[in-house]
Amino acid sequence: MSSINGSISAILNKPNKTTDDLQQVIDEWHQNLLRNEEHLLQFANQLEQKQQSLNQTTNSIIQTQNLLANLEKNLQQFQLSVQTLAKYNDELETSVEQLNADSKSLLPNIRCNLKTDQDRSITYELMDSVDTHLNELDQTMKQINNALQINTDHSILKTTDELQTCFHDVHNLQETIKQIKIE
Repeated sequence: MSSINGSISAILNKPNKTTDDLQQVIDEWHQNLLRNEEHLLQFANQLEQKQQSLNQTTNSIIQTQNLLANLEKNLQQFQLSVQTLAKYNDELETSVEQLNADSKSLLPNIRCNLKTDQDRSITYELMDSVDTHLNELDQTMKQINNALQINTDHSILKTTDELQTCFHDVHNLQETIKQIKIE
């Protein structure tokens, strides 16, 4: 570019300039402007590509925020379900303890009949099953929390799948609890 300005300056410093000299200056300026225009067009294309990329990233962030909002709402519902299950489990344990105490005081010399023993063992198995499912849910929740902190683009899909699994487990727990009969 300095050579262009140098040649233009040389022409303009001539004491007597011809029309050809002035045409040569105009041609060099024109060529210089065309090169600058080409560079500006390249920069404009790069800027447009970056803007498109930014728009895609913004849309992805908005979708991720929406998913996280839904996830938070579902997590709150899930936590309430877990609390309810834990409370119900505690009530079952209290009821079993009370039944044991009542059976000991009401039937001190009579051994519990086979059906009562079977019912108790089924109840204990179901309670163990509920505890196992609660522990599995706790592990899944920890995994969800870890997944939310790593690689957000892929973790949202994985977390959504895990939440579906959690809700399926909660449903199974509810079905198991319905099977528990305290007589």
